Parts: sequence; C-alpha cells; structure tokens
Amino acid sequence: MNKKPRFLIQFVCFAAVFLAILLQSFTGFVKMNPLQGFDKEESTPVALTFKNYYDGSYQGYLTEHAKRNTGFREFFIRSYNQMAYSCFGKITNDNIVEGRNHELYLKMYLNDITGKTLEKEFGTVDQAKVAAQKNVEETLRLIDTLHRHGTEFLFVFAPSKTWVYPENMPKAYRHHVSDFSLEEYYIQLFKENGIAHIDFLDYFRNNKEALKNTPYYPLFPRTGTHWAEATIPLVADSILRKLSAITDYSLPSVHYIDENLTTDYSVQDGELEASMNLLFPLKKPAIPKPIFTLTDTIGKDKPNLLVIADSYFVQLRISDFSKAFNHWDYWAYNRDVQASRKEYRWLELKYLADAPTILKEADIVLALFTAPMLYNYMFGFTQSAQELYQKGEPTFDERVQMTIHQIKLDPQWMKAVEKQAAELGISVEENLIRNAKYVVEIKQRKASQND
Repeated sequence: MNKKPRFLIQFVCFAAVFLAILLQSFTGFVKMNPLQGFDKEESTPVALTFKNYYDGSYQGYLTEHAKRNTGFREFFIRSYNQMAYSCFGKITNDNIVEGRNHELYLKMYLNDITGKTLEKEFGTVDQAKVAAQKNVEETLRLIDTLHRHGTEFLFVFAPSKTWVYPENMPKAYRHHVSDFSLEEYYIQLFKENGIAHIDFLDYFRNNKEALKNTPYYPLFPRTGTHWAEATIPLVADSILRKLSAITDYSLPSVHYIDENLTTDYSVQDGELEASMNLLFPLKKPAIPKPIFTLTDTIGKDKPNLLVIADSYFVQLRISDFSKAFNHWDYWAYNRDVQASRKEYRWLELKYLADAPTILKEADIVLALFTAPMLYNYMFGFTQSAQELYQKGEPTFDERVQMTIHQIKLDPQWMKAVEKQAAELGISVEENLIRNAKYVVEIKQRKASQND
C-alpha cells in the first residue's frame, strides 16, 4: 500500500531533474564554471538540407550540438572526472600525466625528454643536429639583416619542468630519459656562433639545488607547466639586463616588493589542474605570487619590442616587464598577434597588413621558446622575416581587409555594423567594407596631417 506514494515521489524527483536539465539547456539560468583545457570549438550552425540529411552529417551535427549544450554538462563532466581521479587515480585529460608527489606534467614535455618527439620529427639524433645547424645558419643571416635595419636580436632558452625536475616524473618515463637534448644542442651552437642568448635551462638547474630546502619556492608549480610565477621577477630582470648589455638602451631594473605567499595560484601556476576539470580543487601548498615593479623608468628612451615566442612569454607580457618598452608586439608562435597598441591586438598574423612596418620599427627582436617548440624552430620566423623586409608599405586594400578582420573580432563593433546594414537596407558584407574603408581613410588622413 505504501509503494504507490514512494514510486510517485521517485517519479516527481526524476521528472524535476530532467526538467531542470532541459531548462538549463535552453535558458542557461544557472551560471556554470566553463570547462578548461584542450577542446575544439563548436562548429558553426548547419542548415538542414536534403543532402546533409541523406548522408547523415546533419544528424551528426545535431548529436554533437546536443552533447555540448546539455544542461549542467560542466557539472556532470567534473563529477565524472573527480570520481575517476579520486577513486582510481585516473586523469581523463590524455595530455596530462601525474608523477611523484602529485606533480603534474604535460605529455608534450615528457615526449621531448624521452626522445619520442625527436624520433617522430627527425628520425635520428644526427638528422636533428643537421636541422639545428641549418636553423642556426638561417638565424645568423636573420641577425645580419636585423642589424642592417638597426635592430638587435636576443634568443631566450626557456626551461621545462621535465628537464629541471626529472626525478618527479612517472617511473615509466624516468627510466627512458634521452641522452640527447635538442635544446642543449642549440645552446651549444649559439655559444659557438656568438649569438646573443640567455640559457635559463642551466640557470634553473643550478638554482634548484640552492632552493631544495625551500619547498615553498618552486621553480615550477606542482599544478602547472610554465615557469612558476615566483621566478618571473628574476626572469624579467635577467632579460632586461641582457638587453641593456647588447643595445644602446639603459633599461630599468626589477624592484621586488613582496613574495606574497598564497594558495590562490595564478592562471599559469594552476593551469594543468584547471585542465583536469575536477569538481573540487586539489590540495596545494602556499607558494609566492610576487609583487614587483620597475625602477629608473622616468625620462628614459624606451625601445620598441617585437617578441616571437610560445606561451612562456605570457607571464612576462601581463607583468610590469612590458612597461620597459615604448610599445611591444607579441607574435605568438609566429601566428597570433597580441600588442600594446589596440589596432594590432588579437589579430592573426596573416591579416596584419602592418607586419612589415612593425618589424622595421622594432629596436629589439626577442625570441623565447621552450624545448618542445624547438622542433618547429621559431615557427618559420627566420624565413618570414626576410620576406617581410622585402615587402613595401601595405596597400589600401590590404589595410581594408585587416580592418574587416578586426571588426569581425569585436562583437560590439560587428553588432553595430549589422544594425547599420539593416537600417541602410544593404548586406552586412557590403557594410563591413564601407566601414573598413572609412576607418582606413580616417587613419591615412590623420597620418598625412602629422607628417
């Protein structure tokens, strides 16, 4: 007799849960913490046609769309990841491996230290050496070209957690460490050819011993893959001092204010943990998130900086380090553009019509890469820089195309263009071109007036 009310309660509870999921799918009434890590963007909406319905591609799109937009998807994924990690020690993100003392490593760096990447990219150590020698020769030609245009060059070899803390790697990797390091070989070639560089790999290894009795001051965070936030003042000061030595500029020094011990890690210090997408945070020790500033900046002539780097430059970019320069441009992986000047910010390099001008105006070109990125040496910058020097000023049409791309990257600007197009009764594409031409014409008019 009591079964009916119990089943009714169960039915109501299940119905309420499914209704909540359905409402969340369509309205997003509960704000969820987005998932982090390596994930493809959702494909653009697909219109139903007879062809894509018949071949099944439309159904596939609907399935993928439903998966990505299921209500409380983030909570369900994090719950599953937490159970897998807490109960079975399994990390569902295939790019992350846990070593001794819960040290997290990115698999890309493990493949580098064990020689897997070298074998895949070059086959043998001898072939890797030949490629490195060729790249250094191209670097020397690039430096010669840069010097003819009054630009200095500095290469920064960033360390990696695997080469600095190999003892904490998983046992399966510790027993297969390669005898050859491509990064060390490049450093050797740079020394032999007198190319200005900074070897942070050797510096970090030496300082690891000095800091072994201060575990709260790691060179690499347990839950990240980039150099620890605690090392950024040292890295920034070292680079500024080196640039002062190889240029005519008197660059500022770093003034350390406070080590700021905290368990509130920076984005970079906790990035691998974030990519695990767990329900609960990992237990972490307090480490420094230093506060520092630059000294002797008043009245100094500041150089223009062009950086070709991987993600190891991000922590420098968002710190006071960037204030040492008049303006800076960061061409991440020689592909994506970030800059101190708004008109060049968040573009793809292929759309940057002013790239030749930026290179020619740069007083310093800084290259900064860690070990796995050396397999794609400077991402072709030694060749593309020579091509940029050959190009003249961008044409009016090239500037228009660059501006169109900028408009599309700015949601508010794009929305205004769409609204204006509707008011004028013209297509959005036509109005994009109208607006881009107007912006370019205004800039050219201002430039001619300044001249």
